[in-house]
Amino acid sequence: MPVRNNLRTRSFALAATGALVVQAGIVAGAVSATGAPEVSPAASDNQITLTSWEGRRELLQGERDELRFDVHGGLFLARGGDLVDYTDPYGDGTPVTYETGTWTSPVVEVGYPIKQAVPSWNTDTPTGTWVETEFRGRKADGTWTKWFVMGRWASGDEFAPADGSVGDIHRTSLNGQGDTDAALFTDTFVSRAGFEPDAFQTRVRLYRPEGARTSPRLASVSTMTSENLPDEHYTGTSDFTLGREVSLDVPQYSQNIHRGEYPEFGGGGQVWCSPTSSTMVIYSYGREVPARELEGIVAPNGDPQVDYAAMHTWDYAYEGAGNWPFNAAYANRFGLKSFVTRLRSLAEAEKFIEAGIPLTMSLNFDEEEMPEAGYSTPGHLVVLIGFTADGDPIINDPNKASNDEVRVVYTRENFERVWQTSTDGVTYVYHPKNVKLPANMPGVTQNW
Repeated sequence: MPVRNNLRTRSFALAATGALVVQAGIVAGAVSATGAPEVSPAASDNQITLTSWEGRRELLQGERDELRFDVHGGLFLARGGDLVDYTDPYGDGTPVTYETGTWTSPVVEVGYPIKQAVPSWNTDTPTGTWVETEFRGRKADGTWTKWFVMGRWASGDEFAPADGSVGDIHRTSLNGQGDTDAALFTDTFVSRAGFEPDAFQTRVRLYRPEGARTSPRLASVSTMTSENLPDEHYTGTSDFTLGREVSLDVPQYSQNIHRGEYPEFGGGGQVWCSPTSSTMVIYSYGREVPARELEGIVAPNGDPQVDYAAMHTWDYAYEGAGNWPFNAAYANRFGLKSFVTRLRSLAEAEKFIEAGIPLTMSLNFDEEEMPEAGYSTPGHLVVLIGFTADGDPIINDPNKASNDEVRVVYTRENFERVWQTSTDGVTYVYHPKNVKLPANMPGVTQNW
């Protein structure tokens, strides 16, 4: 089964030449409200922006077609709507007619050339309904790229309901979309050198079977854009800002105790790092998979909720459970707000830990780059749960032999370097509505 490609390889092959170097505008010597000097994010001077629309007030900024607001500010399909046929490529080959409606974001001017973009979304998809998220960029000459399909998402796996109604589609990314403007690597838009957009739009299309009374619901959509490629702008280890040890209470789950389970979903082990990490964070908030939904899952060494997460984040085109926005969409099923972004440093990550928000981080490395881990990986997800008094990250690393071995401490310098230079700080952020996000760092583009 495939694992996430090394971003250092897959991105540079497309767009490393001719990169425009733009400083992020960090304000040197800024002073906080308390009178203490603000600490520079350091580690990276990449311009990263997270643009989000949530609730009625923000979703009204976009254009709606055949969609209405509910009393909670989410969007659902109005009666009727455009009709389209879709044949699930992983289903039985039967075309299904769906009613559809779309939400399209306003044009977003980011102020720098976009090298990469990753949309994520929070939706409800009752059985038989689904959503499709798309992205397009406006290039410097004013022309637009085509719409790239970033994912077709359904949270369920009831493919053939007993009552004979239309079942869920198989959630999937879409291969083969690359052209002269850009390429799509599963969940990541990567522009080609000389064709970088400086503005974008995101579009979400809602689908329900013709005549159905249920509708998918769009609560929010976010798009992360970034100026540079991994390994271009790493500037060194960030300063430790907390000044004390902080360790959040996050359960420890090993991906490796599931080796051999459900080979049709990758068989545990290496390809389950993302759903295992997501499960640790989801369960840290007391959100659990209902017991009835775990019935029948065979997990001889325990933790069937990890198997469940792998099944419900599985990308049938990618043949893996490591699709970044699919994991975020899965977390939203448990009442958590969720999005994918990039952080510039562990100094930024400390703000989340201080707020009580553990983070799932994507990285890859050779063993000599981080010998304390004891392994190499072409693509991996771990959970940051805190920091030691010396500023080293406390990590729940699912790539351990048992649950008891999952909690480890890695060297700040090594961990931050491989996280930044391999994925440019890709991070899943999940939090309950009553847990507020920390303030953004001053003087830089807002990345959460």
